[in-house]
Amino acid sequence: MKTKIDQFFGITKSGSTYKREFTGGLTAFLAMSYVIFVNPIILGQAGMPQDAVFMSTILSSAVSMLIMGLWAKFPLGLAPCMSMNAFFAYSVVLQMGKSWQEALACVLVSSILFIILALSGLRSKIIQAIPVSVKQAGTVGLGIFIAFVSFKNSGIIVPDEGMFITFGGFHDPNVLIAFFGILTAAFFLVRKNQYAVFLGMIGAALCGLFIRFGASMDWFSLSESAVASLPQLPAGSPVVLPTVPMESMLNETFLVAFKNLDKMLSADSIIIILTFLFLDFFGTATTLSAAATQVSDIKNENFENNTRIYSADAIGTFFGSIFGTSNLSTYIESVSGIIAGARTGLMSVVVAGLFLLSTFFYPILSLVTPAVTTPAMVVIGIFMMQNITNIRWREGFEEIIPAFLTIVMMPLTGSIALGLVLGFLSYEICMIFAKRTAEISPFMHIISLISVAYLFTL
Repeated sequence: MKTKIDQFFGITKSGSTYKREFTGGLTAFLAMSYVIFVNPIILGQAGMPQDAVFMSTILSSAVSMLIMGLWAKFPLGLAPCMSMNAFFAYSVVLQMGKSWQEALACVLVSSILFIILALSGLRSKIIQAIPVSVKQAGTVGLGIFIAFVSFKNSGIIVPDEGMFITFGGFHDPNVLIAFFGILTAAFFLVRKNQYAVFLGMIGAALCGLFIRFGASMDWFSLSESAVASLPQLPAGSPVVLPTVPMESMLNETFLVAFKNLDKMLSADSIIIILTFLFLDFFGTATTLSAAATQVSDIKNENFENNTRIYSADAIGTFFGSIFGTSNLSTYIESVSGIIAGARTGLMSVVVAGLFLLSTFFYPILSLVTPAVTTPAMVVIGIFMMQNITNIRWREGFEEIIPAFLTIVMMPLTGSIALGLVLGFLSYEICMIFAKRTAEISPFMHIISLISVAYLFTL
């Protein structure tokens, strides 16, 4: 059996060992496991039942990683993408007014399109049509948007009549919790610890528990509402059979996407579907590039033409929409498993198994509040901000203006889709001004027309 597994995954052939694959799997799991607790919080703000999202997050992630490991045979982890769940909750549901059920149907359709495009080769042409500066600016804008939302949800930023927003103040215990978690994550980031995101959340949770204990001992004077917002230990055992979240998923989110497919022909739904599709493209392409830099013997492989990897990502999103969560994508954090020595799909299978085991730790969700998730969101924003160096700042204002509009309009308007649309349109217009229309891809013209249609839906 051991020999057959070795031959199937090519462990010895790739220069790896079973120990490296399992170590890499554990490393990748710890680095990306925060999504199990963060995703229900974010999608919960869109009105989705958190118990159901908890279970759908785990099941869809496990399925997609089994596909990645057993079919694509590549060491990557997949889970609901942080930028796309933010788009799902804050833009599609809260801003555009779609129900979360309709939003899940949009995710379902986008996954089917992604599968078709991945298998047909059109996916690569569409990605190549979008200018590099706009793609990179989109990543940066998403990072700022995610951090901004987490600051707002934790109370670090509050509304202000004079300046629109202002600092919330340290009188709010959640602000203290969030900053303590950010400092904890910063400490481990500086020390190059791949578990910085996970440990930042641990630090924030411990800080919250300390404040709750202090309030119960009358060390701190807090209102009942402030105490209720703090992290708390599970009422019973932290390890239980996941019957409650499983029943919630089966009763409330499972197959809901199919029941709302009849609403997918409206102009705004089409724009949402295409935006999900674009975001999935960018997230996967970025992660594969990062993975390529960590595997020296396959640096020259053209990851963008690896049909199985992109198909695994798309199929994972398909299952995610069925179970009840937003788009899945390959996780940059899972590259930590490659850094730890993993080289084959066995690593992905190990991570999938660990995700399934985590269903038994459902009660720990009581520890995870918006303030506890803030360190994770901020670190993600930091990682995404680094893409700003890839923008072509020295190649003319026809590159600078679209990049700038994309970056600033996402957080300032609270719309990821609008930021991308303005980036696409301003690029096309600026290239016309620069008399460089011959350099614009025909696919980009189509994207621009869709963008114009989107503006008429606002």
